[in-house]
Amino acid sequence: MTSRGASLLSDLKLLLKGFFRSNELIRPSLLIAYSGGLDSTVLLHALCQLQDEVVFHLSVMHVHHGLSDHADEWAAFCEKTCADLAVPIAVIQVQVDTESGFGVEAAARHARYKALCSAPADFICLGHHQDDQAETLLLQLARGAGVKGLAGMAQIDVKRRLFRPFLHTPRADLTAYAEQHQLQWVDDESNVDVQFDRNFIRHTIIPTFSKQYAGITKTLARTAAHMAEANGILEDMAQIDADLALDAMQPFGVLTLAVFNTLSLARQNNLIRWWLAKNQVSMPSAALLQQILAQLKSVKSDVTIKVKVDDDLHVMRYKGLAYLVPEFQKLAEINLLWQGEEIVILPNQSRLFFTKKIGKGIAFQRGGSDIKLRIKNREGGERFRPEFGRPRRSLKYMMQSCEIPPWQRAQLPLIFMDETLVIIPSVGIDANMQAANHEIGLTVSWRPAGS
Repeated sequence: MTSRGASLLSDLKLLLKGFFRSNELIRPSLLIAYSGGLDSTVLLHALCQLQDEVVFHLSVMHVHHGLSDHADEWAAFCEKTCADLAVPIAVIQVQVDTESGFGVEAAARHARYKALCSAPADFICLGHHQDDQAETLLLQLARGAGVKGLAGMAQIDVKRRLFRPFLHTPRADLTAYAEQHQLQWVDDESNVDVQFDRNFIRHTIIPTFSKQYAGITKTLARTAAHMAEANGILEDMAQIDADLALDAMQPFGVLTLAVFNTLSLARQNNLIRWWLAKNQVSMPSAALLQQILAQLKSVKSDVTIKVKVDDDLHVMRYKGLAYLVPEFQKLAEINLLWQGEEIVILPNQSRLFFTKKIGKGIAFQRGGSDIKLRIKNREGGERFRPEFGRPRRSLKYMMQSCEIPPWQRAQLPLIFMDETLVIIPSVGIDANMQAANHEIGLTVSWRPAGS
């Protein structure tokens, strides 16, 4: 074996052992994303060579996009290669949404990752290498990305279960390894089509740079590593600000604007990006971020503040707080009899929690064993008195007094004893039914969907 091939295997073995040890993985299951191309073919072959020295379970997934006339041939090639190596393979056919508006490359990538991430493996191994990282940096730079985008790809992404063993390895080393072991692979004809952004960078921009700057891919990859380090610092700063300004116990997290407004503009931007990312919202454009900040600081009425940040998610504001609010579907009818459960999941996926306490909540046993509690929707016209000596009030008044956001009011379930409204979760208990100090009471709390 040549020194280059031996070095690749040696480096991979050390990386795997350190990776398994730091993540406390014992015989982990690794799934290779296998396209049949050079990079993933080398990854498959190299991992097979190390199975006797580093203990892990290996399997393969080939995602069949159906975009090329040769797609069936590639799938057959992958199946044969895996059969020769005695590695199990799954060929998954996906539908690529070519009308998504994001381009064929992005749509195919989305479909591919969705299929890969559905697998039960501990980690998904990808064949990305140093040259890919350099191309990613230039691609993100051309798009005007911020620090997070310029950080490129992570070698180990624990949250998404992604592992890129060759991320710091030049493509030339993979080519040399493949030639040394006389490996065969397939070439996707679309990889030379410079109409695609990444191919344009790979075949036009990088070669031009290389004429002037030797080792440019290594230099660009190093820059991406610097950006990743800077992004880590920004993440730490966002967490510090979130600890002060964000109530993480509320659905999606709720932002206290009085604290948020004391931050510098740069830290406000950073915290908003962090908040959205924590809720799996794509990184906002500069224009969208500016719109969110402008609306949060606007003097307009709260009810007019509504900024769409995802397909079914909006930033909204109420009483000095900012919320991420899902687009509620038509409210399903609720008419349930409480059977003594501690938790009741309602049709809108919100939840009620029932807890028995002495002297707290509603005296639900006061009326005898025949009294039943019924959970229903708000219908309109209900009135409620949580305190003696006060008149009965409309639910609208009660909810406004308790500062329940308008979008939650219709979702809030009501609890009746026979025909009497006795509990409004998060609001109060009917004064006549409050448990005395010696009585067993029932407290009820409500968590909206998404919490």
